[in-house]
This record gives sequence, structure tokens and C-alpha cells, in this order.
Amino acid sequence: MALRLLHFADLHLDRSFAGQRLLGAAGQRRREDLRAALSRIVDRARQEDSDLITCGGDLFEHDHITRETAAFVVETLADAGRPVLIAPGNRDPAVPSSPYRYLRWPENVTIAAHEELRAYPFHDVTVWAAGFTRPDVAEAPLRDATPVEGGHNLLLLHASDISQLPEGTTPFAPITPTQVKENGFQHALLGHYHAAQTDKWITYPGSPEPLGWDEAGRHCVALVTVGDDGSVVVNLEDINQRRFIEETQADPSTPLRVGIGLDAGEAIPFDGGYRGAALNLAARLCSLAGPAEVLASEAVTHLARRVEGLEYIDRGEAELKGFAEPVHVFA
Repeated sequence: MALRLLHFADLHLDRSFAGQRLLGAAGQRRREDLRAALSRIVDRARQEDSDLITCGGDLFEHDHITRETAAFVVETLADAGRPVLIAPGNRDPAVPSSPYRYLRWPENVTIAAHEELRAYPFHDVTVWAAGFTRPDVAEAPLRDATPVEGGHNLLLLHASDISQLPEGTTPFAPITPTQVKENGFQHALLGHYHAAQTDKWITYPGSPEPLGWDEAGRHCVALVTVGDDGSVVVNLEDINQRRFIEETQADPSTPLRVGIGLDAGEAIPFDGGYRGAALNLAARLCSLAGPAEVLASEAVTHLARRVEGLEYIDRGEAELKGFAEPVHVFA
């Protein structure tokens, strides 16, 4: 056996979950889930006695990462007890203000903070890696590349296989399986797609935890073995502890954990829809509500009065966009 490695990507530490309406404590719990996932990944590499850990980018969110989280990453990877090679992505580019630049990383961690492919030898295998040094859409990394010759060669990138681009995904650093083959690589270990998938030439492990309500695919680490003859065997192993949309699809009775906002007032027909102050306030309260939470205006509680089995919780006043005065909110 030439090399055994564990590959992961797209952890997005310190991600904001406001877009999923996971605010406050709910959002913090999800960020803690992501930290726990990194610890599980390192533990899995130890259990497998992997020779190497590779990361295909978007390890953290550059715009949100705190020094505390950055220190956690450094400490966790330092304790891995094996080499770690990271190819920064579009969400964690190695810009001058990145933790990749200003932190002192342990000796076992290497950051591919360069846009051109460079060789990193591990045992009898060479891993060719490049990373984002700016958040812009990167050019095709293999378009003008010089094919590698001889030996066993793997490719590590944050990139888009444009032969199977997921709907709604922005292509970054586009490549194709044909380019992987023609440039002399036995396999490409990538990041960017959040659903795990693998074929003869390319592997995406997916995000270790689902990051949105619509991420219904598998969320894995890839256990990769390179044989002495250059053969590559990839096993995708589920690593996530959360599931979202699959539960609702499998069992329609599963509660849909969405936030709801309520107000009472007149809705005025307008241009095929409706408008009015009550609708505006209900929409603002909906944006404020967390998963499975119902927020209501004072007008609703007055009209509904006392309801058996239902308790109103006074949430105080909230400053809402479009309203000159604070709004009294009840849950």
C-alpha cells in the first residue's frame, strides 16, 4: 500500500445560519456542531491510522471566523498526529488577513496558499495542490497545466466538476474528469459540492454536516487508499450527526421547523397579490422567528384572548425595519 488518507471539505466553521432562520442560540448550536465535526474527523483519521488528512477548502468562513475558533482549528489539527494538507477555497481564501497567514500553524499542517499547482510528496504518492488566495471565481486550474509524468499522483483542489454541476451552484475553478485523466492524475480530491459523490476520477466528500434545509445528500469523509500499483479505492463514510430534509421526505408527519409571524389587520388586493401594514408586520415577525417558533403582535393576542392550553410569552419590544416605533412581540 502506497498511501492511506482521509479527505474532507466544506466544514464552513463559524458560518452564519441566519439564512436558515437559525438565530441566536439555535445558530450557535449549529456552529458548535461544526466544531464537533472537525474533532470527529480527526478522531476518524486516527482510528483508520491514515497517513495523511487532506482538506478541499472552505474549512471556515473567512468573513465570520473568530480568533477563538481559529485557535481551536490549530489545536485540533496539531493533535491529529499526522500530516494535514489544506487547499483553501473561495470561502476561506488565503488573503493577507486570513488565519492561514497570521497564525502560527503546527509543523504537521501545510497550507497550499498559492494558485499554481505544487507538488507535496507523501510516502510514494505526490499530492498536487493549489488554493484560493482571493475570493474571486478562480480560473480553470488544469486548462494550461503541464501533465505530470511518472509515479502516483493525486490532485487536491477546491473546484467544480462542470460535468455534474449541482443546480444553483456557482462554478469555481472549473475542471472535468477528462482533464484529470489527461494531466496524469490517478484521482482528484475536491471540495465545493456539499453532497458527497465519487466516481473513477473525482471525489467530493460533501460538507461534514448539512448547512441548509435543502442539503439532502450524504455528508461524509472519504477514506482513500492508493495501492502500490497506483490504483485508487475510495470509500465514502457518513460523518454527520444532523439531517434535515430527508426526515420530512421519508415521513411527511415530521414537523417542518419553520418560523411563523402573525399580525391582524386588513389585507388590500393589489396587482394579483395583497399588501398592507398587517402583512408587512407579519413578514418582519416571521424573519425574527426561529425554527418551530411562532411570534405574534399584541393585536393578535388581544383578538385571540385566552386560549385553553396556550400560553403567551412576552418577548418585549423589537425594533423592526419599516416601523417607526418598537413593536411589542409575543411568542
